Amino acid sequence: MPLVSVIMPVYNAAAYLQKAIDSILQQTFSDFELIIVNDCSTDNSEAIIKAYPDLRIKYIAQPTNQGVVAAMNRALHAVQAPYIAVMHADDISFIDRFTREYFYLEEHRETAVVAGFIENINESDAPVGKWEADRQNITASQIKAAMITGNCIAHPSVMMRTELVKKYGYTSSPNHQGYAVEDYPLWLHLLAEGYVIEKIAEPLLYYRVHTHSATGTFLRSRNPFLINYYSKKFFLQQRKDLGKWNAFDKKVQVSMYKDYVMGMLKEIKKKLFF
Repeated sequence: MPLVSVIMPVYNAAAYLQKAIDSILQQTFSDFELIIVNDCSTDNSEAIIKAYPDLRIKYIAQPTNQGVVAAMNRALHAVQAPYIAVMHADDISFIDRFTREYFYLEEHRETAVVAGFIENINESDAPVGKWEADRQNITASQIKAAMITGNCIAHPSVMMRTELVKKYGYTSSPNHQGYAVEDYPLWLHLLAEGYVIEKIAEPLLYYRVHTHSATGTFLRSRNPFLINYYSKKFFLQQRKDLGKWNAFDKKVQVSMYKDYVMGMLKEIKKKLFF
C-alpha cells in the first residue's frame, strides 16, 4: 500500500498532460500511486498516459463523459493510501511538493487538509501573477474565516486525509446551472464539522490559467457571485438534509444571501450595458 494516492481527472488535456504527469513522477517523495481517470477525452490524452511504463500509474477510463465530479469520485473509490493528493492535468507540481505536504500532515495530526501557495502560469509556462486570496489566508483561523465568503484554497495544491475525503466525497448540484464548483462544498463541509485546513506558506504548484481552464474563460465568463451562491446553497441544503446546523452554517447562509444580491445586480448591469 502506498503512503499517498494522487488523483488526476483528465479531459482533453493533451497539450499539458505530459508536463503534469512528469512533475508527479519526478517528486522527491516516491511512495505514491497516481490514479488517472480519463473522462472520455477525444484528443490523444489516452495515448500519452499509456506511453508511461511507470507501475505507480493506475489508469481508469470512464465509459462515458460524466464530468469532473464523477471522475474525482471514481478515483476516490480506487484510493488505497492514507493520504490523497489532488493534481490537475494542466498544472505542474514543484518537485518537493509531496515531501513538504506529507510530513506536514504527519507532524500536525489535527490537520485534515494542507495546501500550498500557487504560482499562476499561462499556456507557455510564463508567470501571470499571484492569487491574492491564496497568499492572504494561511493559518486555520484565517482560512476558516475567509471560506465563509469564498474559496481561498487551490484544489490541485492539496493533500488530505483519505478517511475524511471518502466520508464526504465530491458533490455538485444537478441544478447548479454551470456555476457550482466541486471542491468548495467539500472545504465547507470539513470546516463545518470542525476539521482543520491549513496552508504551507510557500509555492508548491504552478497553476495554469488558459482558455479551457477553470479560471480561464469558463469561470470568468460566469458571474463570480453566483458561483459562490450556488455552491453555498448546495452545501447548506446538504447540511439540512443531514440534520446539522451550527454557527458556521449560519454565517455561510448570510454570506450566500449577499452573493445572490450582488450576483443579481451584476446580471442587471450586464444586460443594461452589454
